[in-house]
Amino acid sequence: MNATTWADCESASPNQQRRTSYRHRDAEPMTPGGSVSVTILCADPVIAAGLSTVLQSGPSFQVAPAAELGDVVCGSVSADVIVADYDTALHLTEIAPTWAKRLIVFTNYDSEAKICRVLESGAGGYLLYGVGLHELFEGIRAVHQGGVALSPLAAARFTNRLRGRSLTPREKMVLEQMMFGLSNKVIARKLNLCVGTIKTHVKSILGKLDANSRTGAVIAAQHRGLLS
Repeated sequence: MNATTWADCESASPNQQRRTSYRHRDAEPMTPGGSVSVTILCADPVIAAGLSTVLQSGPSFQVAPAAELGDVVCGSVSADVIVADYDTALHLTEIAPTWAKRLIVFTNYDSEAKICRVLESGAGGYLLYGVGLHELFEGIRAVHQGGVALSPLAAARFTNRLRGRSLTPREKMVLEQMMFGLSNKVIARKLNLCVGTIKTHVKSILGKLDANSRTGAVIAAQHRGLLS
């Protein structure tokens, strides 16, 4: 499979954008027929069991017995790739960052804030529930080879950050006030800023969220997980 980078997501056709994005590192090609050992760290036993069953039925995967986070940290678990739920993955990147590049987050969390947080912590992949078996297998192989694997939505969210289209802390403050339908004048008074500054922030917010109105901006921000 040809590699797909984050930048490719912007220029890809609609059909290509629906596919999970992978980036393989050519310097370490996988040996034909070589196996990949996988450890699953999911708090939900049903999801953990499902992943284990699926991976054991797949080609060239060895699934280690269920493990706890402490087992990985203390070194009693040896795996090529770890597949973990969001909270466990984030915790692992904090207490054992050397594991991050071998880590794939498997979750239903699709907010930009959550996706960017764990990817910026070094996680090697971010796959959302509903991913196809082929995408799951290819994602594990990509991360095993030192690359990345991202579901299309995760790639788009992270690309926004790379393109500088994420909101600044001050813009988020303004957006939170916009959510309550407040005017620029009222927002300026609440944040102790001049009206002109608020207008500049609102214009930037609309541009970054591809919105034509204040209401549209709030809806887009909620969809991307930028607002409570």
